[in-house]
Amino acid sequence: MVKISEEVWKKILENQQLPLIGTNEPNNGNGYNDRISWRIGFRPKTGIPDEKYSNTFFSIYLRDLGLLMNPDLHDIKDTFEKGMNLKNCTKNYYNTFVKYFSDRHYRFNDILYQLGHWAEYFSISGRLIFEIIGWYDNETSQFYAFELNRLDNEYCKVGKEFVIYEAPFELNNDKEIFKKVKIPITKCIIIDFPNEFGGYKGFNKKVKQVLNLGQQFILTSDPKKNVDHSKHWDKEFNKIISSWGGSKRQENITEYYQELNAFRFTYLARLCTLELIDGLKQLINYLNIALGEEAELELKIQEYDIQYFRDMQKKWETGEMSFKEANKFLRP
Repeated sequence: MVKISEEVWKKILENQQLPLIGTNEPNNGNGYNDRISWRIGFRPKTGIPDEKYSNTFFSIYLRDLGLLMNPDLHDIKDTFEKGMNLKNCTKNYYNTFVKYFSDRHYRFNDILYQLGHWAEYFSISGRLIFEIIGWYDNETSQFYAFELNRLDNEYCKVGKEFVIYEAPFELNNDKEIFKKVKIPITKCIIIDFPNEFGGYKGFNKKVKQVLNLGQQFILTSDPKKNVDHSKHWDKEFNKIISSWGGSKRQENITEYYQELNAFRFTYLARLCTLELIDGLKQLINYLNIALGEEAELELKIQEYDIQYFRDMQKKWETGEMSFKEANKFLRP
């Protein structure tokens, strides 16, 4: 790749001092962009289906998964700050990446904070799709900045070369008018649920199975009926998510299986976190092309080495690890 000269970088940095104002038409605002998708600012007939997200699966289980995935939490943040590094790039490249990836309103220059948001969305949706919107200088068409637009999964179909995005584009009175566009895969970040757990389809299948159970608690004046229903729900729920594991204690199972459950749940969370890291690498590859560099994201955290984790779980399964050792490994 041909590296950008200091003179060109000077112009890029001058552009970065300005707010991102413009359209995909050159000479309109401070620069122009290549946006294809749009943000939906109106949802008169949809909104969030409360009966779905109020389900225990979303409000507790998947919330806990998102928290366990989050590299910004205090108990693992220091580990990620030391063990995750962007290398083989110039300072200007690094600053460009951080400036436009991090949340400029709350935690500027904090990559992990933004990854924590990704974890939150990913844990309840099983897939993240972003369009990478490039910004270019009006006169020279030199790339200088980017934005990420997160797309609702329900409006996306992922193909080999394009993401087909068909979403509400405008309102005609109260009627939503849909528009369909093709977004090249090369300008998208696509993060799917781990293949080992069935990918995005496997995630949706699990969601459907749990939602078919209905709510864990029912409205009834009979306390016994409510308790019996909740116990039955718990039993069936634990069957469905057994391969995913869980952090919640279950009745009538041994301490060994309680800890094995925690191993499985943590393993799932680690795989999901690695998928988020892979999404970050997709963005870095895009920037490498745009800025003529060969940056790499390096992750050197032993606990996130999958073979190491499998070996540790195997030790628990074969009795080579004490409860104290397992607890320290899973809950540092």
